Amino acid sequence: MSYKMKRYQWGIVITFCWGISLVSCSDQSQTEAAQFFLKGNLKLEKREYSEAIRYYDEALLKQADMADAFCNRGIAYLKLGETQKSLDDFNKAVELDKKLDEAYFNRAGALVDRKEFALAAADLEQIRKNYHDSTNYYLRWGDLKFNQGFYDQALAEYDRAILLRSDNVQALVNRGVAYFEKKDFKAAQVDFEKALQLDSQQQLAYNNLALIFARKNQLNQAVKMVERALDFDPINPIYLNNKGYILLLQNKAQEAKKLVEHALEKDPQNSYAHRNLGLYWIQTGNKAEALAELKKAYNLNPSTDQIHFWLGKAQADNNQKDEACRTWKKGEAIGDEEAAAERKKNCR
Repeated sequence: MSYKMKRYQWGIVITFCWGISLVSCSDQSQTEAAQFFLKGNLKLEKREYSEAIRYYDEALLKQADMADAFCNRGIAYLKLGETQKSLDDFNKAVELDKKLDEAYFNRAGALVDRKEFALAAADLEQIRKNYHDSTNYYLRWGDLKFNQGFYDQALAEYDRAILLRSDNVQALVNRGVAYFEKKDFKAAQVDFEKALQLDSQQQLAYNNLALIFARKNQLNQAVKMVERALDFDPINPIYLNNKGYILLLQNKAQEAKKLVEHALEKDPQNSYAHRNLGLYWIQTGNKAEALAELKKAYNLNPSTDQIHFWLGKAQADNNQKDEACRTWKKGEAIGDEEAAAERKKNCR
């Protein structure tokens, strides 16, 4: 659909490092460090991440070897999208306490975001013995396998997570994304709807359901779902682009163009937004602009959904039949049914 559901858009599952070493009340510095640490934890629970970092900074000024403070500050940095700072803190936490399983778990998540898959797997193996009955442990494995493109393995890990805890909302959402990538839209819809029954605040589930309803040509329902996602995050480029795509399907080209261009302002490398802009130019009859945008989308990400079908159409519209046939053939090879149908209809 209009923008592939990337890992970094999913909810980040983390494990807090709550423990602190017992300290003597006579040691004023350690006592103050413990107090700052606990204040940081309260802010972390309230999702006030910048404030949490401030308190952890104070704790570490008082006690520089507090592994738990490094671990939780790393979590706050991760939530703020500062992956390198989070990794630095998790590394320091492990250096100070090699048995701090929470730090390995959280570092694995940051490493998945960095696509350092082998290191992430090593961290997860490090804690397998103590985490073997943890639902979020298998959720993390599922995320790792998904980001490697091993969707069947990801599904197996998400299944284990949900078997251990049937109300693991994040596992349901992520399993739905894996089903979506495998084009099992019925199973994906079941997972997203169940996630929303458990937690009506799951904005990604609304966004993803919008894509499924769009595929089913239930466009009014699709708009309703994506607008619910935008209620939570009105400037999210993925949601804006998805709404633009749905509006294109409703032949509301000018309204759609504004949203797609807004998405591109926020993320110029969004291949799906470039694809959608290409669709706009096709709808409005500008063949040259359509071809330019669809080529840009393809060059940014050749796995962009339906790109082979639409790029081939644009090439054919620009009297590039041989190139169109080659493009459709590539799409057919990776399971694009629409590209396969075009090649069969138009090429020898």
